[in-house]
Amino acid sequence: MSKEKNAPAPVRGVRFAQDRSRETLRRIVEAAGEVFAENGYDKATVAEIISLAGIGHGTFWLYFRNKDDLLGHMLQDMIGQFESLDWYREDSMEGPPVRTPEEVEEIIRGVMGIFARYANIHPLIVRASLESEEFRQVLEEFNQPFVSIVEKKLHEHLDKGWCRDLDPGVTAQIIVTMLEYANLQWINRGLSSDRDDLIHNLSVIIYHTLNH
Repeated sequence: MSKEKNAPAPVRGVRFAQDRSRETLRRIVEAAGEVFAENGYDKATVAEIISLAGIGHGTFWLYFRNKDDLLGHMLQDMIGQFESLDWYREDSMEGPPVRTPEEVEEIIRGVMGIFARYANIHPLIVRASLESEEFRQVLEEFNQPFVSIVEKKLHEHLDKGWCRDLDPGVTAQIIVTMLEYANLQWINRGLSSDRDDLIHNLSVIIYHTLNH
């Protein structure tokens, strides 16, 4: 046989299959976001997601074991957005400068921007973390880089004689939880301020906590 006959098949078919696979995954994720938002995570069913995505039952199981597995995938996608931020990555744990309110506000605006893009998903993950030990641990891992940065800054201030009455670990968790739930309240219209006012006021609170 000639080398031409033994050559691998053109990759066009492989690429087509990959494109179809990505498109199917996108449809499942988008359908899940709509179903979760409309019915709530607890009441949402895989059957509803499958119906809205317009796929067969067998196709869904090729991608996910259950709706928990699907929500976990959606969380990983959001984490990927945070990992694009220099300060979030583990190799940048020195953290960003927080010497001015403007520097803090730039960080908070980036965080809130990602939360806004995943407004249908983030509340579901928080809710699932209250009901599932697995998701509670996942959410803790998701928050940990931000908690570590805040805790490190507070330890630096303790070394300077500031913040003597604060426990850096506890305070860091409180600050991150405040940021997370303020965002959830804003999404659910529980806060009357507009987004820019919310970001500014959160930034001022965090700045003064880290610098005084």
